[in-house]
Amino acid sequence: MKRSRMKGKIEETEEMAKKAAKVSGSMFHRLGVWLHERKADKELIEHVVETVDPKIRLARGYGKQLQGPIQVCLDHCKTIVENIPGPIHLNKSNFDADPLIHAAFIGAVSLKDLLAKEERSIGEVIPEGAERYALLTMVHRESIIFGPKIQGEMIMRDAQMKSVTFSEHKIAGLSTSLESTKLQLEQLCFQLILEAISTELATRRTSLGELRKHIERLHAMSHLLSNGNQDKNAFGHTSPVDFEKLKEVEEALKSSEDEFAKASGGQDKPEDWLKILVDHLTTPEKSMDIQRFSMRLDWMNVLTDASDDKANELTLAQCRFPGDDSRDATFIAY
Repeated sequence: MKRSRMKGKIEETEEMAKKAAKVSGSMFHRLGVWLHERKADKELIEHVVETVDPKIRLARGYGKQLQGPIQVCLDHCKTIVENIPGPIHLNKSNFDADPLIHAAFIGAVSLKDLLAKEERSIGEVIPEGAERYALLTMVHRESIIFGPKIQGEMIMRDAQMKSVTFSEHKIAGLSTSLESTKLQLEQLCFQLILEAISTELATRRTSLGELRKHIERLHAMSHLLSNGNQDKNAFGHTSPVDFEKLKEVEEALKSSEDEFAKASGGQDKPEDWLKILVDHLTTPEKSMDIQRFSMRLDWMNVLTDASDDKANELTLAQCRFPGDDSRDATFIAY
């Protein structure tokens, strides 16, 4: 549930980024200015609080406490974007000429169609002949296959190998300059981190709410069972106490109350929520991080250690999100 919710947030925030390109006076435009100037001013602080949880404003001195952590998070977003490889300069007449593009789009949607769709969606006319920059993201999966494999001087008929497929291709940050594309992506990274923190807070509160209701039900059961010998039924007879059942309920109640006290410690006041926000902003890698990786693929998209010219080494950046969600990324230019 949490993973699908985060995936939905990612897609929703990507849509927000597209809208930002159309409206220069939007919050995303101002966020771009903040990122460019590397300054966490009052308006940015209010945007952070409004996105994560407006109730944090009830905590005294929240603005001053958030300035430093927001700066740490902004710097982290810049580092993420700077670690993305590329741009890969594509041949307009044959995008598949690049080994990475060829491998990424085997049996998938055409990159040319994907870019054309993105250009239409941003609602901005790009001058004819202007060079374009964008981020290409996708998901790669490995699967076991069996087939012939050359090993030394031998040919193995049913060798076990790993095949790589790419799917869920997306384009983001389309622009006529690499600097503008990177700035858009810094905005997107920052917003995704805020959404992840907001989701984390909401999840914690939901869990506490469910636990509180469970305790209330146990209290009611305990009351009914402990008063069983005092209450008369419709025929005037008293009901004996079920001591065994009462013991089970009281043990469950104590365990649940201990769990609630432990879970709610430092999470039920605006000051506590502010502390959680500060902690997440100063350790933004918990919400979003990136790591470069390389894979060597042959012409069938099979992982190989071969060093000959028949295999290509592809380098991508893997962006990781909470819930084990991740996407591979590279910059492209065409």
